[in-house]
Amino acid sequence: MVPGKTKMLTPRQQEIYDFLHDKIMNRGYGPTVREIGAHFGIRSPNGVMCHLKALEKKGLITRESHMSRAIQLADHPERSTQLKQVGEISATKGTSFKESGHIDFSSLMAKGHVCYRAKDDSLASQKITKGDYIVVREQQSYRDTDMVVALDGKKASIKKHKQVAKLDILGVFTGIIRKA
Repeated sequence: MVPGKTKMLTPRQQEIYDFLHDKIMNRGYGPTVREIGAHFGIRSPNGVMCHLKALEKKGLITRESHMSRAIQLADHPERSTQLKQVGEISATKGTSFKESGHIDFSSLMAKGHVCYRAKDDSLASQKITKGDYIVVREQQSYRDTDMVVALDGKKASIKKHKQVAKLDILGVFTGIIRKA
């Protein structure tokens, strides 16, 4: 928190600031205006915007216009779940370098998602190497097209749905995060 600045808040502004702080720090991204309104029973988006403008004016938050989840705490570094897309790559169709906005990866960090760290290169056939993070949506049901993460005893595997009939399903495979 910004020492001294929170003393200038009305009780409602303090509640909204605490809500923003909780969502940003625990979920990794801020709530939408609609989420704030629903949480506090504020029916008008304009009513929420008035509180956000006051918090911004008092130096507690920053906002980017034209983005739904662009609220950041002024006293904390940005925990962004977006990356700028700067082009498309293909080994056969050529590569283009054309910036096309930002891609939001917040769904990989949403509730119900967990990650496992690859212990070794035993999943190399799935293009997963030691140290990679395997993102999994924890659920037992899956669609025909899903890849699932399953356990065969203590050994993990990532397989098409038809290959896991008698295995313990950990969830649906949703992505890999690789740190260089």
